[in-house]
Amino acid sequence: STDRPLAARVRYPMISYPDYALDGRDELDDPNQWLLLPYGYNPQALAAGLALRKEAEPARRIEQVLRQFREQPYSYTLEPPLLGRHSVDEFLYGTRAGFCEHYSGAFVFLMRAAGIPARVVTGYQGGEVNPIDGFMTVRQSDAHAWAEVWMQGRGWVRVDPTAAGAPERVRRNPASPVQP
Repeated sequence: STDRPLAARVRYPMISYPDYALDGRDELDDPNQWLLLPYGYNPQALAAGLALRKEAEPARRIEQVLRQFREQPYSYTLEPPLLGRHSVDEFLYGTRAGFCEHYSGAFVFLMRAAGIPARVVTGYQGGEVNPIDGFMTVRQSDAHAWAEVWMQGRGWVRVDPTAAGAPERVRRNPASPVQP
């Protein structure tokens, strides 16, 4: 970790645990912390999330939102239009164009409104293995944002709404824009 820009390549050992369950307890400490929403913003998304609470099963609430991303004409772009005060509403019901932070932020907003503890997670997706030395090159263009939802007895579960709305983003080089 550094607080200055890197001027040269950095190599370090790492181990990946993609199936690791984070905090699989039956109860979440302070679940209200993961349900907070900003007051007075995104009334359409708030109403949609509250309507999802009619579905008793949290997994079905999650699937309904992912289905919306799959079935509506959303597109992935690294140059989305500027959004205003109600940015989640504008993305979900207006522009429907954005990058992973738009998808994950809107998804988390809907989940929290639906009563499911959720958070945005950032990191890197993929990389390129060098066939000569076996090292993996991870570039800034591999940066990605996704979401995690709290599922009782399972803990924090990874959900990638970008993969639902723009699956080509997870199959292609994220540095190249995907046309709608």
